[in-house]
Amino acid sequence: MPKASKEQLPKEYQELWDELIMPVDTNIDFSKVILSEDNQTKYKAFIKEQQYRDKLYQYGLEPMNRLLLYGASGTGKTFSLKALSNLLDYTMIYVDIAKALTDGNVAINISNIFKLGNFIADNFDGAIIFLDECDAVAWNRDAGNSDGGTIRRATNSIFQGLDQMSHHAIFASATNMLHRLDAAFERRFNLKLEFRRPDLDFDECIRHFMYPKFIINDDVDDTKREIIKKKAKQNAKLSYYEIEELIKRAMKRSVLNDTAVVNTSDIYNDFALAMNVKFKFGTESDPEEMFHNENSYEPK
Repeated sequence: MPKASKEQLPKEYQELWDELIMPVDTNIDFSKVILSEDNQTKYKAFIKEQQYRDKLYQYGLEPMNRLLLYGASGTGKTFSLKALSNLLDYTMIYVDIAKALTDGNVAINISNIFKLGNFIADNFDGAIIFLDECDAVAWNRDAGNSDGGTIRRATNSIFQGLDQMSHHAIFASATNMLHRLDAAFERRFNLKLEFRRPDLDFDECIRHFMYPKFIINDDVDDTKREIIKKKAKQNAKLSYYEIEELIKRAMKRSVLNDTAVVNTSDIYNDFALAMNVKFKFGTESDPEEMFHNENSYEPK
C-alpha cells in the first residue's frame, strides 16, 4: 500500500494532522545515511525484524518497534529516520512538539497522535510516529519543575499509547539530552542508537554528499587540506548536517556559475570558515605558520 497523505484521511484525522503533525520530506535513500558500525548493525537488525514482522507475530513474537536516538544536534538522527521511513515505505508522522505542548491538553494531544498513527499504520501498512526533542515531554520526574504534573500526565499518555500501539507502527524518539529523560520512559525502547560527531574523512564526505550530476575537481592545496583535517580531529568537528549544507552550497555556486564542476578548494575554504581555521598567504611551506586574521580569504 502507498504512504498516507492528509487528503486520503477521514476529516477527523485530517484535523489531527493539521494540528499536531509537521510536514516532512522522506524521499531519502538509506544508503545516503552515514552511520557508525554499531548503528549500522542495529538498524540492519531492526529493518530485518520489520520486514518479517507478520511472520514473527505468527509465532507469538513481537518485532522491535521502539527506537531511541540520542546524541548531539546535526549528527543524523532525524535524517536516518526519514530514510528508514522511505526504505520501509511507512508514513512518517513527525510530531510538532511545540504545538503538542502549547495548551493544557498535552496528554490529550499525545493520545491523539497515537490515534492518528494507529489509523495510518493499519490502513496504509505502516507508520513511524516520531517524537523529536522527547526530553521536552518525558523528562525526569524528580526534576522538581513546577510543570511536573503536566509532564507526568503526558508521559503516562505516551506509556498508554505504546501499550495500545498498532502492530504496524513504529515509535521513535530523539533527544540531545539523554540524561534528562525519565528512566521509565527510556526503558520502554527496544533499541537505542547513539549518534556522534562524524569521524569520516572530509574527502569521503564530499564524495558521499555530492550529487551524481556534479564533477569533483580536487584542486585543494595538500597543506591546507591536512591542516583543516587536523583541526577537525582535534576540537573543531562539524556535524553531518553542517558538512552536507556546505557541500550543497558549493554545488549551488557551480550551478550559478553555469558549470557542473565543483572545486574542492572552494569546499575546504568553507570548511575552514565554519571551523574558524584561518590562514596566512605565502607561508604554506610551514603549516604551523598558516594561521592568520579572519579576512585573509573569502569563499569563492
